[in-house]
Amino acid sequence: MMQEAVNLLSGVISIACVVLAFLAITSVMNKSTHILTACIIALILLGIFFKLCRLIFAPLLAVGSISIVSGINKLLGAIMGAAEACLLAYFCYKALSHFEIYVL
Repeated sequence: MMQEAVNLLSGVISIACVVLAFLAITSVMNKSTHILTACIIALILLGIFFKLCRLIFAPLLAVGSISIVSGINKLLGAIMGAAEACLLAYFCYKALSHFEIYVL
C-alpha cells in the first residue's frame, strides 16, 4: 500500500509539474512575468514538497518489509490499486462521454 501511495503521489506531482511548465512556457510567449514568477515559485515548492515526502515515505517503506506488516501491506496495496484503476476508468468514461464519443 505504501508503494501505491508513493506512486500515486509521484504521479500527481509530475502532472502538476508538467502543467506548471506548460503554463510557464505560455506566460513567456505572452510576456506575462507575474505568471512566470508564480509558476517558477510553485515548481520550487513542489520540488521541496516532493523531497519532504520522500524523507517521510522512506522509513515507512522500510517498515513494510517486516513479514507481519508485509502481508497486510500487499492486501491494502491490491485494494488501493483496484480503486485507482476504477477511478481512472471512471474519468476515461466521463471524458469520452463529454466529447460525445460512443460509450457503452
